[in-house]
Amino acid sequence: MEPVMLLLWAAIGLFLLGVLFDERARLLSAVGWVFFGTFWLARLPIYLQTNSGIKIVLSVLALPLSAYVGYQIVANERDTLLTLSQAVAAMGLVYLPFGLIGPLNTALIEHTASQTNRILTLLGVNAELIQREGVHNLFVVTNPATGEEYRTYIILACTGIGSMAIFAGLISAIDAPLRRKTMAFAVSVPVIYALNLVRNVFIATAYGYQWFPYSEQLIVDVTGKYEGYASFFWADKVISQGLSVVVLVAILFAVIRFLPELTELLDEVLDLLGLGKKQA
Repeated sequence: MEPVMLLLWAAIGLFLLGVLFDERARLLSAVGWVFFGTFWLARLPIYLQTNSGIKIVLSVLALPLSAYVGYQIVANERDTLLTLSQAVAAMGLVYLPFGLIGPLNTALIEHTASQTNRILTLLGVNAELIQREGVHNLFVVTNPATGEEYRTYIILACTGIGSMAIFAGLISAIDAPLRRKTMAFAVSVPVIYALNLVRNVFIATAYGYQWFPYSEQLIVDVTGKYEGYASFFWADKVISQGLSVVVLVAILFAVIRFLPELTELLDEVLDLLGLGKKQA
């Protein structure tokens, strides 16, 4: 296990202890939020290496925002935020097994790669799925115009498990009838799974076919990569990540339609960020 993952385990453990020991729930959850924010800040070097602008910003903001949530739980006794803490714990319990257990990690990655390859084949994209470091997750796409080969590979972040875990955690933490929670699950997790496959297909094809060869020299200077990387940069770091935010917000609204109880939690978060209605 990576040392940084211990921070996430500590946060989830503290959130769960807050559920078990009600009289200490606020203090345990508050400390858990500090560990949670520290975990995301510790991942900043990874995001800097991958040139992921959105993740870099979120990583920098994570610790001060998390610490502020913890402060609000203790100082102002905002119990709605305890529900948020429980949701984060549930998210971690969904995500961490795939991040820490090798066979589960490999199985999910290879399944995602296999389904992505199936769609590429149906679309007639000249792609081949091969093994990389013992895992079948590497796509070799041959550019039909130049004959050059461009390689992309599937990692855990490409499986959509992170986004699916977020919605599974939120839905599980809300107190609502099972039927409505099931409907909320149906309009979120399976949709994220399907759209993530579309994202993988788009990136592999856009990179292999060099759809976005724009600002190549600037991207080379900033990222230290090669000229052909520009198409991958635009397809993944800009278009896909930007659209992902829009899509996740749309899915959130769909979930709220079945779980209006979730609006109270969202209002609390917006209020913390200074974006909600002023309380009298």
